[in-house]
Amino acid sequence: MKPNMTTGKGFRCVIYTRKSTREGLAQDFNSLDAQRAACEAYVQSQAGERWRLDPTFYDDGGFSGASLERPALRRLIDTIAIGQIDIVVVYKVDRLTRSLTDFAKLVEVFEARNVSFVSVTQSFNTTTSMGRLTLNVLLSFAQFEREVTAERIRDKFRASKEKGMWMGGRPPLGYDIIDRRLIVNPSEAKRVRQIFERYLANRSVFELMHELKRRDVRNKRWTTQSGREAGGFQFSRGALYYLLQNPIYIGRIRHKDQVYEGQQDAIIEQALWEKVQAQLGDNRVERSTQSNAKSPSLLTGLMVNAQGARFHPRHANRRGQRYRYYVAPDATLPAHEIETLVIAEVSSMLEDQSTLVTILPAARWSNLQAGLEKARDIGRQLKAMSCRKILTRILSKVVIDVNRIDLHVAVDGLHALISGIEAIPLDNNQSDENVHVISRSIQLKRSGHGKRIILGQSKDAESTRADPSLLRSLARAHCWFDDLKAGLSYKDIATRDGIDQRLVARTIRLAFLAPDITETILKGREPQNLTAKRLLKIARLPADWSAQRALLRLV
Repeated sequence: MKPNMTTGKGFRCVIYTRKSTREGLAQDFNSLDAQRAACEAYVQSQAGERWRLDPTFYDDGGFSGASLERPALRRLIDTIAIGQIDIVVVYKVDRLTRSLTDFAKLVEVFEARNVSFVSVTQSFNTTTSMGRLTLNVLLSFAQFEREVTAERIRDKFRASKEKGMWMGGRPPLGYDIIDRRLIVNPSEAKRVRQIFERYLANRSVFELMHELKRRDVRNKRWTTQSGREAGGFQFSRGALYYLLQNPIYIGRIRHKDQVYEGQQDAIIEQALWEKVQAQLGDNRVERSTQSNAKSPSLLTGLMVNAQGARFHPRHANRRGQRYRYYVAPDATLPAHEIETLVIAEVSSMLEDQSTLVTILPAARWSNLQAGLEKARDIGRQLKAMSCRKILTRILSKVVIDVNRIDLHVAVDGLHALISGIEAIPLDNNQSDENVHVISRSIQLKRSGHGKRIILGQSKDAESTRADPSLLRSLARAHCWFDDLKAGLSYKDIATRDGIDQRLVARTIRLAFLAPDITETILKGREPQNLTAKRLLKIARLPADWSAQRALLRLV
């Protein structure tokens, strides 16, 4: 590369400086100033070659060289793109980048505009092939140094955790950070103990979350090093799971899969901790056999055909993937579709006040408002966790016919669940006065050469039932967004729920849909081609609501 002589005044030079941390930048003469002074002196020494210094500053203070996402560097690249620079001057090569891959990208930008690159302390430039070879070698060593430094930091972090030291991050509820140590905060410690005790009383994280919301119990609020106030949010379900399983409260420190004795005082007694972990374990076993298992069968014992023959759960494995079905003498139904539809219908019933009052007359409510609120909580829990226990207490049976599905709601069972009465055994053949039937039209279509039947909800002008898959995706989006606000990362959520981290990221975007789009989906009035699969496959969902409506054809 040879610089262009675009003006009669000489070669236009700019200086780029960078410092990885912000430490010392407030000084009158800092590291960026020192780099610039050395570069200015070098440019002045080339006055005979007609080098001319551009006075514009391109300084990145507090930015790592491991990435090209730096404000001053982006401005520099934009200026190069419009042909206003001939030579880029830096103090050392690693000030521009520490990555060989990133440097190759920058070289392409420089060559496209015939721009030279000069390092004043390493006596070379990119106008010759030897200069470029030398530069590549130096960058390889810079990248090697960065990787070795990262390994050294990770080793030091692990060694410190093994000694029980607190290594920074968000301070946990119950502790204050004083001199880089965790010191018990008495008032917050009391709050932590109450959360553990209330979990044992509720026996459900979901119920605990709603109790804490009613009592306006919030997570820790603290001041960051920059002086910004952070935290103080209501607890999400994920944040409560994290708190209840955090060994820091029994005086220990976790590092990846290992737990070490910590230097902080314990807040929770060992006996209480063990009871909580045992209850969490029991709930995990229950979910694994009912709702969150790899092969759950939520409707086992409930589904029958029009002749009264039971559907039985079956599965098939193909190429490492498990496919689940419900099988009766005359039909084979894919499990996911039928379960999603049933959950959506039952949840909708629980969250619809007018429907509930129709099913359960006012005389059966001891406290109407409290009962309706409890029903809404149960509906949200069902959508979030697909809990078989709720379905078996509400439904006496699910009847599948050729063109419709009938959900038989046991009135006594629904009343007992909402009122908090102990579960009563349900009879699949209850009298008509004790059953409320929800009927929905469906389409059963044959597929392939076998007897497999696909369940599909009709989407005609008279049917405005919400798409269960879309409902579940929206519920997940808002639930996971609450987890993010509570301090969990995408990786934390994916690990907890046993799913791919990319699916979490794609799904959370749905929490930012325009309110009217969300309402359209909830009412089942979206276009026929607007499916959950299509929404999640959109590469970039616009932040502007008008652009969202145009993209989804909802204008």
